[in-house]
Amino acid sequence: MATAAEAGIAGADWRVGLGRWEAATQILPALTDGTPCAIAPPEAAAPPGATDLDLIAARDWFTDDGEPVTLADTQDDSRYALAYARSALDQALAFGAKPFLSVDLMPRALAVNRTPLRDDCLWSFRNRVSNVRPADPAVFAAALIGALERLRVGSGGEPGRAFTHVEIWNEPELPYFWDRSFEDGDEPLDRFFEMALTTLAALDAWRAASPHPEIQALRFGLAGFASYEVAQRVFALAPLDFVSFHAYADDPGEIVRQILLVSLVRSQVRPDAELVLSEWGPDLAAHASDPAYAASIEPALHAATVIASGATFGLARSHRAILHDFYPGGAVTLGLADHAGAPKPLQRAYALLARTIGDGTTLARFRVVGIPEDGAALVTRDAAGKLRALFVNLGHHKRKAKLAIDGAKRLPSAVLVFDDAAAGIVSAKPRKTLVLPPRSIVVAEY
Repeated sequence: MATAAEAGIAGADWRVGLGRWEAATQILPALTDGTPCAIAPPEAAAPPGATDLDLIAARDWFTDDGEPVTLADTQDDSRYALAYARSALDQALAFGAKPFLSVDLMPRALAVNRTPLRDDCLWSFRNRVSNVRPADPAVFAAALIGALERLRVGSGGEPGRAFTHVEIWNEPELPYFWDRSFEDGDEPLDRFFEMALTTLAALDAWRAASPHPEIQALRFGLAGFASYEVAQRVFALAPLDFVSFHAYADDPGEIVRQILLVSLVRSQVRPDAELVLSEWGPDLAAHASDPAYAASIEPALHAATVIASGATFGLARSHRAILHDFYPGGAVTLGLADHAGAPKPLQRAYALLARTIGDGTTLARFRVVGIPEDGAALVTRDAAGKLRALFVNLGHHKRKAKLAIDGAKRLPSAVLVFDDAAAGIVSAKPRKTLVLPPRSIVVAEY
């Protein structure tokens, strides 16, 4: 808890699922055609004897009785299975986080196909049931409204849970999350956008007609796109409160470039919409299981650069994909904390960012000029008037930074430096001219 609190979890977004998809978890011993699956680590295995239908039933948020679902069925409280979603929301809220709800699973009862055909060992979710279009987009939209109303306002003796942002789907460009076998339009994602637009319109009308302030405050958006190019194309769709996309690259400048390109379209087409980087990080193929990289300062420099520069270009929210290493032994290494909960070098970047940003609710942010290509900076002032400047030096030589406040240089009250993964964050002597060590993150407070 202390590791998470220092990294700014309190008040930050946690992206949680209405349903649940599995990658490297709940792995079954064989594919549908009998091809055996290697399971590593052992903790990744599904329960002994489990089948696709067992896993589907356990993660679906709308229950299946074998019959086509009608609009009337979506009014039946007994059809909703929301224990998992409530548990995930409760965990986020217990950490002081703000849940950002992702709707990225098709219940079997609502799916166009009800017979599992799993052709991938890693993703038990990739079964042509949980990742397909709905049989009827209007019925899916009505069922989603029923689920969100019960989660936000409460039902069946369960209290409402606090959340505001609801994201419709995740990476529909990829077959893991949107199976193309059931796309029968002229364009590859015709049926996805049919579902998405039908759902967004229904959600907007429900929000407008609701007597509940909790529902009126909800914000709806698309869609955790895997590609920034697709995210650029959807701002003209209405009604839309935000657009989210994902970005993975070892070069943080490439991720910043993608943020800028999407933000430019947003500013021209829908400037009131939020821009969300809802999943991002270094190259997954290279570093998902890379203990040496995780133990270095590189992940911290990467994160600080993306967030500091992204904020300058209009990024409203930013979500790490992995909070902690959920398997022991180095199978996953991209978390802020290791499997036992101890902070990793990446956590140090978030601690400095949290110190600079706070919860962001009463923060003034200043534009910074003169930043070199291999650097980043973020300057903020909180409600109490304290000014903080965060600098990232990606270069291999030390630099000097001068911060003029009202036209004059001032002596910082504190200077914090992170340039050694093993040493952690250390205090430096305050000087009017800041010294930025090679490959470092520095925060000065005034």
